[in-house]
Amino acid sequence: MNIWQEQFLNDTLVMAGFDPKEDDFEMLKEDIRPILDEYIELNLYKFLNDQEKSEYDRLKDKNLQFFKDKLANFDNIVAQLYINWQKEYLQNFND
Repeated sequence: MNIWQEQFLNDTLVMAGFDPKEDDFEMLKEDIRPILDEYIELNLYKFLNDQEKSEYDRLKDKNLQFFKDKLANFDNIVAQLYINWQKEYLQNFND
């Protein structure tokens, strides 16, 4: 379990107006975690060159380590992707 991601999801749900005392945060996080993970993976993929994309496509066990190894500024990219995803989530939630 990614503790940082758990806190991020908790914070995002609070920002969206959910109450941890009244709402089932575990169920809510189970609903949005796969969406966040897919968003991160798809957007990291865009930073790969064609050869790296081909390598990634052939992997049987796809994980973030591949991106960490290939992208020099991985941490900065992921941080920005989390911020962008949160903005989109909150905007869509409030629309």
